[in-house]
Amino acid sequence: KVVSPKLLDVGGFCNGILAGLVAITAGCANVEPWESIIIGLVGGLVYQGASMLLKRLKVDDVVDAFPVHGACGIWGIVALGLFGNPDEGMGGNGVFYGGDQLGTQLFAGFLIILWAGGLSVLIFLPLRKLGMLRMGDEFQEKGADAMEHSPAKAYSESPTAAIAQKTSSQQVDV
Repeated sequence: KVVSPKLLDVGGFCNGILAGLVAITAGCANVEPWESIIIGLVGGLVYQGASMLLKRLKVDDVVDAFPVHGACGIWGIVALGLFGNPDEGMGGNGVFYGGDQLGTQLFAGFLIILWAGGLSVLIFLPLRKLGMLRMGDEFQEKGADAMEHSPAKAYSESPTAAIAQKTSSQQVDV
């Protein structure tokens, strides 16, 4: 399946917009407006691909933080090495214009992955060993809404039930 959700996915739509914005952030000052549109559109595709890959690998990323910020951030770094005409005077030095910025961008992406990965291991490995990384089975079964938040359930099972409940609880003064 290439086009996964068959229904409209508002969260995915918003994340796709964020993905395009994240992708263009690295090079926004060094690329032409038309190049930024291409980078943003490719960022949306990178987001969708990374999101589908995480689902296929059964990695739990409820809000798609990695596809939006990780995958699209790396794409934005690489894109800066591809786009950006040095003749425009904006500081770009992309491969498409005969520049040599791509190697620097790839190395920077590698260092970012190394830094973030290393710090994550330093934080999450001790938490995992101490049993503090996951909530208990009962907590996961019932959900955080029911166990820790108020109201116990912030959303209804069905929209019509919520409307019926709301209208039946309202008093009408005559």
